[in-house]
Amino acid sequence: MKVYRAQSFIRPDLQAHLYSERLLKNAAALRSLCPEETKFCAVVKANAYGHGVREVVNILKNGPVDFFAVAAFYEALHIRPLVRRQRILILEPINSSQPLDQIRMCAKADFDCVLSSLDGLEWARKALEGTDHILRFHLNVETGMGRCGMDPGSAGRLLEQVGSCPMLRHVGVMTHFATADEEDLCYAYEQKKRFEAFLDAHRLKDRPDLLIHACNSAAAIKMPQVHYRMVRCGISLYGYYSRPMKEPPAELRPVLKLQAPITHLKKIPAGQSVGYGRSFIAQRDTLGGVIPLGYADGYRRAFSNRAVMKVGDRFVPVIGRVCMDQLIVDLTDVPGVELGAMATIIDDVHDSPCGAYALAEQADTICYEILTMIHAHVHRIVH
Repeated sequence: MKVYRAQSFIRPDLQAHLYSERLLKNAAALRSLCPEETKFCAVVKANAYGHGVREVVNILKNGPVDFFAVAAFYEALHIRPLVRRQRILILEPINSSQPLDQIRMCAKADFDCVLSSLDGLEWARKALEGTDHILRFHLNVETGMGRCGMDPGSAGRLLEQVGSCPMLRHVGVMTHFATADEEDLCYAYEQKKRFEAFLDAHRLKDRPDLLIHACNSAAAIKMPQVHYRMVRCGISLYGYYSRPMKEPPAELRPVLKLQAPITHLKKIPAGQSVGYGRSFIAQRDTLGGVIPLGYADGYRRAFSNRAVMKVGDRFVPVIGRVCMDQLIVDLTDVPGVELGAMATIIDDVHDSPCGAYALAEQADTICYEILTMIHAHVHRIVH
């Protein structure tokens, strides 16, 4: 008999199935696009793009991965006990809003951190004064993303100053592309030109110990000229091309399928409304099925009366408004449907009408958002 713990936050009937072989094959396919000596960084921030960070790290830690990248210190702490061989890179730059002891913990845990300001440099120096800890850092150079990078002039001054900081070890230099996922790569190549100018001005390519990295998933796939010494792959690791591609150079397969059971069958007479706001009126006698999942679980309200799910081999429409933790689908045309049958909410096939690409298009967003919204209380099942 299954034992249920009152403190358990996981709902076992909401199921995200993770296919470990696909994840490992995606990593291998992406790595095969790069020179053999190029290191591979698996980006597992945002709960591994909604897939479940512990599950993903446990699969990949024995695979072709050299680094794991996370967004913040807390994510790094979360996965640290799982990781033995790989390094952990924290992408959020060190800044003066961080507690000093947090920076000391980064050094003690041997995390790789990012610097992108002179203030961050001074704050790190202050945190480490009087200790024997050494903080490994990657310099983030602004080339056109307009987010966390450091302008080249200030970055040059940081390189001059860091020589007098024995507690800081410069191990990497990086930038980030703003438009590598678009068809027109002109701006991305302009960013490459700016990055190369910075590297050349400071002779950073002459340092074999320095990790030079710029590629996100799209650039790793489409811009082999900028693979440098490491690539950072996120969305492609999980089986997606940022945007659908007709002839991709690497075959990627979605790693996740999200399912939930039908928990209630309801006869809806023609003319009767369904759900909040009466946004759906049955045009025929309808068999409705309640799915215990809603926008609180990450299934957007924008899918109301628009999206479909898969039950058996049939695609069935979502009818009425998506509620906080329930929704209704039209099962009238599904023969022999029974309570407990599993509905596929996010399919693991690229061109599926309920795949992440299709759902993103319906919600006027990107597949990243569809995946990362899957709630942490969904049960991740590794196959």
